[in-house]
Amino acid sequence: MGLSTTALIPRRAFLALGLTAASACLTACSGKGSYDDGYAAGYAAAQADAAGKEKDGSGGDGDIPVSGIEYTITGAQRGVEQLDHSKSLLILNVTAKNVSDDLQDAHFAGNEILAFQDGKGLNSGVLVEGLDLPESRQIQPGAVLEGWFAYELIDETTPVECEAGGQTSSSGDENAIYGLTNPQTIDLSTL
Repeated sequence: MGLSTTALIPRRAFLALGLTAASACLTACSGKGSYDDGYAAGYAAAQADAAGKEKDGSGGDGDIPVSGIEYTITGAQRGVEQLDHSKSLLILNVTAKNVSDDLQDAHFAGNEILAFQDGKGLNSGVLVEGLDLPESRQIQPGAVLEGWFAYELIDETTPVECEAGGQTSSSGDENAIYGLTNPQTIDLSTL
């Protein structure tokens, strides 16, 4: 079963390669360098801007995540699962802020912030002994809602990496639906 070259190159990279080649051809073919040089410079600036937006996880919409909700981790603590006290949990205290211009739903289901130990995803959405479930509700632009997420730890010592969650696939792109202002690694020995 052989794979073609295009199957090995991601769609975005293939398109960028084709546009770069076309731009280089236009620039090389123009003897005087007028329109074509401007096009090449504009294309290079657009590529640099797109690369910057890919790095910040915003999916090309500037600083506003797809959902319009941006989470901030305000603290971390340890806890135990309500039904099975043998399960050790990491509890992230968070705020959810509506950074869009529209009414948005802020949720605390557990997929809004992803947590990993040694590269393995942690189970979320568990009940915590002594804590009431956080309220998910609609919030107006600029409004902030407090809540928490709980994750079942794989072990008691490996640090936990937290990042924006809710991945979606659209035209081959993966963009975080939710924003996280402070992705971080949490050292469990400090809790």
